[in-house]
Amino acid sequence: MRKRMLSILLACTMVLTMVGCGTKEAASEPEAKPAASEAPAKAAEDDAQAATDAAGGGEDIMIGISMCAIESQMWAEYQTAMHKKCDELGVKYTEVIAENDVQKQNQQIENLISSGANAIIIAPADGEAVVSAIKKCNEANVPVIMANRAAGEGAEVAGTVTSDNIAMVEREMNYVMDQAKKDGKTYKVIKLVGSLTDVNAIARDTGFKNVADANKDIFDVVSEVPTEWKGELALSGVLSAFEANPDINMIFSPSDALLPSIISALQQIDKFYPIGDEKHVTIVTFDGAKDAVDQIKAGYVDIVSVQDATNQGTLCVEAAVAAAKGEPVEGLVDPGFEVTPENVDTVGFAGY
Repeated sequence: MRKRMLSILLACTMVLTMVGCGTKEAASEPEAKPAASEAPAKAAEDDAQAATDAAGGGEDIMIGISMCAIESQMWAEYQTAMHKKCDELGVKYTEVIAENDVQKQNQQIENLISSGANAIIIAPADGEAVVSAIKKCNEANVPVIMANRAAGEGAEVAGTVTSDNIAMVEREMNYVMDQAKKDGKTYKVIKLVGSLTDVNAIARDTGFKNVADANKDIFDVVSEVPTEWKGELALSGVLSAFEANPDINMIFSPSDALLPSIISALQQIDKFYPIGDEKHVTIVTFDGAKDAVDQIKAGYVDIVSVQDATNQGTLCVEAAVAAAKGEPVEGLVDPGFEVTPENVDTVGFAGY
């Protein structure tokens, strides 16, 4: 009996020892790996985080954005692209809008400096008037990136994101000239001019003159209308020009923002007809607003030169982040592209 009890106790001890060994072995197994279907998603997440860390520096950087105004579809797209890129890079931003008031913009820029912005993007209402505010940025060692419009003399900026305005308008005018030569046409032209304090307006006017002045047998500029980028001045100017010269058959507009006024004027005097109609007035415009592209599709506008506002807004933020980190800023010129009746269905651009 005693032997039997010893045998039972020994058997129980062996069983408990085996259970203990099994538990230890299971605990020492390596942590389970993610299923194969989870691996690509995790890799993509890691890559995205690595790209953000490399590009932006994340939450340690705050960008100030000073907008002149959101007065056109181009500027609205510019703004959207900047916001999106800041979010992608994990960068904080503070935005102010001056409504084209130069004194207000200068004060807002000073406020951005005081708020601790590490770099400031400025789309100036007036490139000359903003110089004093940029000098305050220089004194505070806050780098400045100019958006679409350059600063005046005396301002030190880290970089300027801009279009090649002269070359873009030259391409437009050469397109119209080639069409005129092919069709045996000549033009009596209204040339609208933007604000003369805006370097972009001056550059676009220069591009126009470079082609028109060299081809006066094709382009006869019978009216020059200063608009200051105001639709009401474009409207009254076009109406007055046609009253003096009823046979005008071409209008050059330095911005799509003036296009609604141009169309309104032509409709009022029964001059708004599609391409191919003998009453058609050739319209050349600039920026890339959806209104302009839609009118090309409808056959009423002949060409628009497009500033790539999406690309420019993105470049502004990338440049501001680089400047805030003390890195060089480069590659900031947008070459632009043109939309015409020939390529409107294939170029893949619907406007802003």
